[in-house]
Amino acid sequence: MLHNMRTRKNPAILAVGASVFIILLVLSVAAGMADCTNDPNLYFPVPGTTFGDGEWVQAVTSPVCQGGTIIIKVTVGNSSCGASSPFYLNVYYDQYDAAHLIDTLYVDGLDGCNYVMHQFMWDTTAVSLGTHTILAWADPDNDVPELNEDDNQYEMPFAATINPYAPLIEATKTYSDVNGGDVNPDDTIDYTIVIRNDGCADQANNPGDEFVDSLPAGVTATGAVSASTGSIVLDGQTVRWNGEIPASGTVTITIVAKIDSDAVDGQEICNQGHVNWDSDGNATNDADEPTDDPSTPTDDDPTCLIVSVPTDPAVVGTIDAPTLSEWAQILLAILIGSSFAVMVVRRRRVEG
Repeated sequence: MLHNMRTRKNPAILAVGASVFIILLVLSVAAGMADCTNDPNLYFPVPGTTFGDGEWVQAVTSPVCQGGTIIIKVTVGNSSCGASSPFYLNVYYDQYDAAHLIDTLYVDGLDGCNYVMHQFMWDTTAVSLGTHTILAWADPDNDVPELNEDDNQYEMPFAATINPYAPLIEATKTYSDVNGGDVNPDDTIDYTIVIRNDGCADQANNPGDEFVDSLPAGVTATGAVSASTGSIVLDGQTVRWNGEIPASGTVTITIVAKIDSDAVDGQEICNQGHVNWDSDGNATNDADEPTDDPSTPTDDDPTCLIVSVPTDPAVVGTIDAPTLSEWAQILLAILIGSSFAVMVVRRRRVEG
């Protein structure tokens, strides 16, 4: 009986013991956290980092038209167990100075292993056009003693682009060999020009040609030209296009040309078209944008190809060689003819 009573009490005793252990463990962890004597460490998590709530960090909405608002999302974390005192979070563009300060956020402290996220709204009305670097600075006044004071400044890998309320033209030109492979004499080449309006205003169909492309020596226009919008004509070796390009719109132009028959091996043929466009929106084309070869890192460079002449040129026409059965018939005819000739010679000898 006594043994049975002890057996029944064992589960209850074990349960109480486990509970006490868990309580002591929690109190120990809590005491350890409360006793953390480390300084805080403010830092900027890399873009794309996700937190437990699914939010992600560091972002810039761009491009915008001048006067528009760029949204800048900035996250500051505390990688230490020590809590930080209050600090400021500043965001700048291009330089860390008062003239380039976008906005300031007051952060009322940051617990250990925690983070704070904030969105800055940047009014670009008085900001110069072009591409700008976004900079963030946590605790710029060094009010918070930290484990590492060297990671409080951060340059975002996202640029902020501000476009004008006028056309802004970019153009590329590529080529492809219709037959594929190397470019040989007599090959047909498709030139493709893409004109893009990155500005915030339409490029109008102003007086004069909006695009001109004169084909170089070494290629000859086939007469086949086309454009996705507007009007296009071929004047000898010169292509002329007229039309408008809406803001954020594109126009694609195709020119079909043929490599000259007398092109030599290793000959370089370069070509570049020119877009005439209105940079200030006053209905006059005052700017020139040359086409760019997007396959090279150089901006606004011509599109070039190299002619390759095959070392073993293909045979023109076909040769009707006898088939195997035809060769057998020919051989048989030769044997029969030879046998007949031998018989004639022998007979003449006998008769003689």
